[in-house]
Amino acid sequence: MCYVAVVSDDWQTRLADAMESRGLSGGELARRAGFTAQYMNSLRSGDRGARLPIDTARRIAAALGVSVDWLVKGEGPRDRLSDVYMVPGTPDPYPTRTEAIALLAKVVEPEVIDALRTVVPQTDGDPGRDYWIQYAKALAKDLKRIEADPDLNAKRDRDAPPKSAYVPTAKKK
Repeated sequence: MCYVAVVSDDWQTRLADAMESRGLSGGELARRAGFTAQYMNSLRSGDRGARLPIDTARRIAAALGVSVDWLVKGEGPRDRLSDVYMVPGTPDPYPTRTEAIALLAKVVEPEVIDALRTVVPQTDGDPGRDYWIQYAKALAKDLKRIEADPDLNAKRDRDAPPKSAYVPTAKKK
């Protein structure tokens, strides 16, 4: 006869374990994942049942720095490789920019994050997290304006005249 070991821990147990190891409260995890504290607590307590929507699992896993497979199924490594192995390079000279990028990473376009990483403020020292968030908002507005502009949109045919340009048409006789 073949016996299969039954693992008693479920995703809520793994969630609690990851939260404890990172020293996060339910409210802090909710803030990092973009949920309300009430929703997070209802997930943790099982009030919403044993099912965890995959988009919710992805956001929670990203906020905790664990793999989605480990959180949901208990399979694979717990920590994401990017959180275990340090990426070589110099630390950001503006620590609050790093905080702002961590907060904005899931809500703004990757182009905005890339641009934010290259900005050098015109002040001495670190200008603060609010400065970086306002700067990211301005970048996001500029990106939307560029994407909406038919002359600047990369998807247009480069050989065609700009849509905003006056193009004379032949008169019919």
